[in-house]
Amino acid sequence: MAVAAVSSSAVIVRWADMGAVSLAFWRTAGGSVVLAVTAAMIGRRTALVGARRRHLAPIAIAGLCLAFHMSAWMASLELTSVAASVTLVSTAPLLIALYRAATGRPPSRRTWGVIALGVAGTAVITGGDLGGAGRDALLGDALALVGAATVAGYLVIGDQVRSELSTSVYAGLVYATSAVVLLPLAVAIDGGLGGYDTETWLAIGAMIVGPQLAGHTLINLLLKPLGSVTVSVALLTESVGATVAVWAIFGDIPPLTAVFGGVMVLAALAVHLLGPGDDADGAPHDPAADSERLEA
Repeated sequence: MAVAAVSSSAVIVRWADMGAVSLAFWRTAGGSVVLAVTAAMIGRRTALVGARRRHLAPIAIAGLCLAFHMSAWMASLELTSVAASVTLVSTAPLLIALYRAATGRPPSRRTWGVIALGVAGTAVITGGDLGGAGRDALLGDALALVGAATVAGYLVIGDQVRSELSTSVYAGLVYATSAVVLLPLAVAIDGGLGGYDTETWLAIGAMIVGPQLAGHTLINLLLKPLGSVTVSVALLTESVGATVAVWAIFGDIPPLTAVFGGVMVLAALAVHLLGPGDDADGAPHDPAADSERLEA
């Protein structure tokens, strides 16, 4: 469900007649308002205050990572090829695995293989184009890598902090931080945050409800029982979902390479989820315990 919701952003971006940074601002701002109301309705005002005191630094860093991920990746699409941008930003699982290895919790060899297969599948989907030569293309490639590093940081921090905070409190504060960072960027780059037609406002609402709330909020929910490696590997299927969505709605028929690459990505996810691998803490994976934690 989370991947399907995030994948719909490719369709909504084509629908909305507005700047990419402004759209990123509205989706994070809207998501933070909805989750703040949700937290208040279920009686978590005290928890919200406690979270701001105990977890201010990691929440602020996660919000910055989310804001810079959206901005850097969207900017990279203007400078390098879409194929290069998508492929490079999909290296986030590799960066998370490297972080875990550096902090004494290396993934299993099977997990390394899964990540390699998934990233390779994404490269096949996009055509494997490295963006070409030239200063602009190299800058775009660099920005895509920044997008990968920041989304990896966003997931790693969520993996750690979500063990102590509810999803609505954590995600709401992260989205609010991201919106504050994106506000001046949207004004400076796009020239304003209003004056849209009705169709664009509907697109903004769809972006808030779909990719932000149903997508990123579910991702934050799943970080606690599944861990950042599993979630990041699952997010590799976003390219598959986006390809299917654009095909179904706009009639853009994907090439055979997209089909082969999609099979590779789905195979990597299946091997990771169905195998006897390790969870976020390096302990044996227990699906029953995951189910109990999700119900809680």
